[in-house]
Amino acid sequence: MDQRRLCTDGGDPGSGAALESGDGSHHPGPPRFVTVGEGIVDPNGNEMETRDDLAPRNPDGDGTYVWRVLESPDSSSAAPTDGPIAEFEPDVPGTYALALEAPDGTHELTVRAFPEVDEDAPRPQVELEATVADGHVRLSATASVVGDGDPSVEYYVDDRNGDVLEPNGTIPVDAIDERVRVYAIAVDERHSVPDAIELVLDGEGANEPSVRVERPFEPPEWAVDAVVYEIFTRRFPDRDEPTFETIADRLDHLEALGIDVLWLSPFLEAESGFGTPAERGGPHGYNTRDYFEVDPDLGSVADFEALVDACHERDIRVVFDLVINHTADTHPFYEAAVDETHPDHERYRDWYRWEDFDERDADTYFGWDDIPNLNYANPEVRDYLLSVVDYWAERVDGFRADVAWGVPLSFWTEVSDRVSGADGDLFLLDETLPSDIEMGGGRFHMHHDDVLHDALERLGASFADGGTDGSTAADSADEPADETAAVAEGNAVADEFTDSAADLEATTADAILEAIEDRQRRGAHPDSEWLLYVENHDTDRYLTEYGRDAQLAASAATVTLPGSPMLYYGQETGVMGRRDPMNWESFDTNLLEHYRQLIDLRKSHPALQSDADLERIPYATDTDAAVAFAREAPASGRRLVVALHFGDGTATVRIDEPVEGTDLLTDEEVADDDGTADSWARELAVDTAVVLEAETTDSSESGGQ
Repeated sequence: MDQRRLCTDGGDPGSGAALESGDGSHHPGPPRFVTVGEGIVDPNGNEMETRDDLAPRNPDGDGTYVWRVLESPDSSSAAPTDGPIAEFEPDVPGTYALALEAPDGTHELTVRAFPEVDEDAPRPQVELEATVADGHVRLSATASVVGDGDPSVEYYVDDRNGDVLEPNGTIPVDAIDERVRVYAIAVDERHSVPDAIELVLDGEGANEPSVRVERPFEPPEWAVDAVVYEIFTRRFPDRDEPTFETIADRLDHLEALGIDVLWLSPFLEAESGFGTPAERGGPHGYNTRDYFEVDPDLGSVADFEALVDACHERDIRVVFDLVINHTADTHPFYEAAVDETHPDHERYRDWYRWEDFDERDADTYFGWDDIPNLNYANPEVRDYLLSVVDYWAERVDGFRADVAWGVPLSFWTEVSDRVSGADGDLFLLDETLPSDIEMGGGRFHMHHDDVLHDALERLGASFADGGTDGSTAADSADEPADETAAVAEGNAVADEFTDSAADLEATTADAILEAIEDRQRRGAHPDSEWLLYVENHDTDRYLTEYGRDAQLAASAATVTLPGSPMLYYGQETGVMGRRDPMNWESFDTNLLEHYRQLIDLRKSHPALQSDADLERIPYATDTDAAVAFAREAPASGRRLVVALHFGDGTATVRIDEPVEGTDLLTDEEVADDDGTADSWARELAVDTAVVLEAETTDSSESGGQ
């Protein structure tokens, strides 16, 4: 396909109508909340740091855009950089009003700059609410912070909706023109991620217009409590004929396992297709050559759409791995950019970021010279990549954004607004490592929980008896079965990801509880979901590294802790190599049954689902490798006690609350009670994981089920 034509008409000619962001104008979007000293910047070279900028929405590649300051705090000399897409570094705390001169007029944008603070201080959280009475919408918010803080709350109305907020924190109903979006920010030592509501006129009430309150940052209902399954697309289907069709033939396995979401690693036409050797990462597909064509060895776009239909027939949603931070260096745009004799050289030279153009030294990450970073400071690039989003949003249920930290926050805000407006059920999962809470609250619904993953890795290394050597019987025709030692470059990056996670000491098994509690300290948006995983395509297999018992405990942690568990293909069947072919003919059936039981229990028990609280409970144990905790669903009054053991052999765990003696995972008796009045008489024998029904709490008995 001639991708240059795609850049001219804004999308694939057969893709249907393009979507619009917001109201379809060039307005740059919602108010911005930043810190003096950090600002809104997008420099080269920040491999693990989030990028940001000021940019027009729905950009025209050849449009003229100019930024300027309308109002600023006294003594400020800050000004946006030149160019249609700008950087801005507030130099004084306060509120700034910026103007964007665009082809469709002048648009104003509020930038609230908070003082520089200690980055180790906890960030507050805020939840915005509204009530409607007497012709006014009254705003209220709940703000909290870990520690002794007492956050205040500031309210802002989206600049696109005009000045409708009154000094007393109310909005007249008759000032609402169809819909108004309102933001709340909690402020303590640091400021929070914003929360938002939309006030929508909803017809006439008995005496006045009716207003409906919507929550635009909430994830799609189907994504809450979802069990996710990632496949390495070219290694999951039948070995002899690996195609979309043979992936569809294997969906019964996912349905029987209880999978809700299928995340496919990249399947577009890429430099790293079938036949890519292990030393280059195998056929991973993360270096795209064509954003509108699938790998022809897998099939056609129609074949992919048939796979999606087959998933939907089984109530499985499909997530597309969106790789738009970079392209392959064999992409036609990059080839034009580096070739001064190419007729489109002048156009595409500015589509990429350069360390030194004369040396053809592109801006890249981790020394990956073959995947140059795209230049989001170019409106044409943004326009083109929005057309990519539009095209695939019609064909899938969600996006997992690869290297999300490498794409400016402003772009992800626009993508979220764009696809939410077209289909409120579209789901967005980010890859930011270390996980960045700024990606929540109007950008992504779910984040990789690298902090929990880091804790699980450290526990495996500390307490496990070591992994097993060897590989599965499913040797690949063009790649060694066990790639772990071969993918040295991938290992280095995986190590960088792990080392960059939150600095939690995983010296005892309760580090997994610290990892969950750390979300609140970091100030994650209350609606943010978390992807819990033992392994993925960038890590070694937990089974290989730490052994079977440790893997059973770690997988139980991902299913019993708050968040959405993810399985990486073959994790449940005994695949040993990071990117080995699926072992269809040699399943570890006992391991598979363990995962089926875990997932079934999670789906059937409300105390393991998203609305259930995580509670630390007193426990005593004979090893640092064991931990116990409780989950309780207040609405149903159901309560569970979970005990996990990451070490070798059997751990003894004593708890001081009444539980049933039968393990819900194995139906075996694991709890002894000597019948005395001693509350510590309940002793659990824990090999890897035990889940026990606990007594219903008094406060919820009346509402139980």
